[in-house]
Amino acid sequence: MKVMLDYRFSFFVGWLNCLIFFAGSTVVHENATEIDVASRILSRPKRYLIFPEGCNFQLVYCLTIGAYGRDGDLVLGLTAALAWELPNKVNSKISNLLHRRSRSVVYPKMEAFLQSTGLDGRSCVMRALCEAGQRDPVQIGTGSFVQELLHAIFTLPKDGAKFERSADHAYDRAYETGGDCERLYPTCQHSIYDMDF
Repeated sequence: MKVMLDYRFSFFVGWLNCLIFFAGSTVVHENATEIDVASRILSRPKRYLIFPEGCNFQLVYCLTIGAYGRDGDLVLGLTAALAWELPNKVNSKISNLLHRRSRSVVYPKMEAFLQSTGLDGRSCVMRALCEAGQRDPVQIGTGSFVQELLHAIFTLPKDGAKFERSADHAYDRAYETGGDCERLYPTCQHSIYDMDF
């Protein structure tokens, strides 16, 4: 009988040791799993905002001036408009190329518009690119709405890419210039950051 009790006791102690061993190994395994998860770099997929096909964003500025004399006889109106197509597909590989392509279309149009107002359009666009490339990052966001909008238009992507057409490489050179923009483009008397809008 005593042998039977010793046998049951040793059997109980054996099971208790096995239980402690398995419980301990489970805790060690859970801790190791937590450490593995903590040491892994977690990533989140990029999210994109897309719009229905054909949507665009338009910026229109209208200036209406009434003439002297009787009201309603003569009204002069000046309108400037820009339109951007909104993205309707997710394709991040060509986005920087499209940014430069759209700018290579916009800059000559801006040059022509400024030329029609009596300014040296080419010189003013080049000066704006030069100033945008040299603007202190601390100053970004401190200008008026129109100044910040112009800064966004004249800031080129910092992806190392260049304009496709060789005729447009002057825009890259103007943006990357490190000199005094006012001295480099003397025929343009106005800075986009000094104008009061």
